[in-house]
Amino acid sequence: MTILNIGSRRPTTIAAPPPDWKVNARCRRPDVDADDFFTTAKAGQRRAREACAQCPVITECLQVTRSFDDGMYRWGIGGGLDGFQRRALELEERLGNRPNLAMARLLVSPVWLGRLSRLRSVCGSLDGMVRALRGDGLMVDEVTVRVAVWWSGGDAPRVAWRTPGDTRSLRARLAGEHLEVMATLRSSGARCADIAVYLGLPRDVGKRAVMEVLRAEGRAEVAS
Repeated sequence: MTILNIGSRRPTTIAAPPPDWKVNARCRRPDVDADDFFTTAKAGQRRAREACAQCPVITECLQVTRSFDDGMYRWGIGGGLDGFQRRALELEERLGNRPNLAMARLLVSPVWLGRLSRLRSVCGSLDGMVRALRGDGLMVDEVTVRVAVWWSGGDAPRVAWRTPGDTRSLRARLAGEHLEVMATLRSSGARCADIAVYLGLPRDVGKRAVMEVLRAEGRAEVAS
């Protein structure tokens, strides 16, 4: 669009608005298969996550994708996270744990990704990773590190799942270490399956364990 500059009588171009952030999204590049972001195949999901990890607008994408989730398990990878991880992040925020996405982005940058990957292998908890990174001079918290670990391809569970067949031990750990958080989330309307996702447990086994612990402790109605 042009207008006439009265002083010079020359056409003057009006500056266009800044481009939408989505034009910079890596998933729009021709070498990236858009179907990978909506597949259930492990290989496709891995490629989608790799594309997200290199995307310059991953934080904007995560914020917008979450606005479409509407409390449901939205299918597909968006903002570098799958639907279960975005649901877990929603429950984190119900507990007042809001991630610093700029810091999470720094942790998966080339400067820090190697350090983050090493900590994933040697630390037994998010808390341990936070302590180590603070020792490196970074002001981080658990939910920020959790997002960074997800972006880097890790699981970042709140409860380490090392003995899949030992549900009795799992129930004991939940009752002893996570009961208050579970009860708080349940009273806020979260389903037992949602709480299992927040804790980073396999969904079916975790759902049953959460339900059994809450019922045994008499802490909340556990219909789902």
